[in-house]
Amino acid sequence: MKLSVVVCTFNRSESLRRMLNSLREAVIPENLSCELIVVDNNSDDDTRLVFKEIEKHYELIIRYVFEDKRGISYARNRGIREAKGEIIAFTDDDVIVDKYWIQNIDKAFKEHDDVACVGGKILPIWGIPKPKWLKSKLHGHLALLDHGDSVACMDKPDIWGANFAVKSEMFIKYGLFDPNLGRIPRKLYGGEETEFLQRLLKAREKLLYYPLLIIHHIVPAHRMSKKYIRKWKFDYGELEGILWGDTRYSNIMDIHNHTTGKMLRNIIVSLLKIGCFTKDSFDHELRICHILGFLLARMKRMHIKS
Repeated sequence: MKLSVVVCTFNRSESLRRMLNSLREAVIPENLSCELIVVDNNSDDDTRLVFKEIEKHYELIIRYVFEDKRGISYARNRGIREAKGEIIAFTDDDVIVDKYWIQNIDKAFKEHDDVACVGGKILPIWGIPKPKWLKSKLHGHLALLDHGDSVACMDKPDIWGANFAVKSEMFIKYGLFDPNLGRIPRKLYGGEETEFLQRLLKAREKLLYYPLLIIHHIVPAHRMSKKYIRKWKFDYGELEGILWGDTRYSNIMDIHNHTTGKMLRNIIVSLLKIGCFTKDSFDHELRICHILGFLLARMKRMHIKS
């Protein structure tokens, strides 16, 4: 079997160096042919120089690809087109892979040869001591994931892009990642892998959570701030508003009046809760951020249409 590992990077040359050094230490089974594809998503730092420096220390096949269209979906799709493996594994430039990551990808697909996709744990390496307010329910906003220590078939697309592997034939059968989704410069959009996995589930393909598949995500100090989490929720709401598309409604935001009214009531309730300094005040701040992002996107769309 041949495995292609796709790493997409944008202006994170030092993180990429650390990630590639960790991947260089990975255990690769003797019967597994492995290639590494680094997709530079139009970085304007010294990413290419870092690749050239690291490349000479690698024993496995390693290739550099430049994708000029910025956005994680464009970068991943370019990696898929370049990949020659029967399995394509994806991870990010700001992680450290477990020494047995590649070996366990191979093991998972051999033990469960009928699955289309395998995902695993994304555990944190905190850049600073974790603040008390940063509860586990917020960890998903930091791209962390831990479904426990048991292998499980997934009936929801709860496998994330920093740590998953897909049979390459799935992209032929069901298409690539939607370029309208996923992280782009200055926007914390996401959802590209979720939407793709939903397509697989709809087609009755099997998704597997495999707990031995582990990567460690480095969470820098700036992400461990309420400002970052607020922006994440706002941008997520904005993306939802963009994807809402055109509807048959004709009010100012092209949303059903009942829906608009419900959103405004939720904002008012959340403002009252914040004013009362309740324990869940930050949750209500995030609800407001999400709604405002959504409404802003709808207003922009109506302005464009007019």
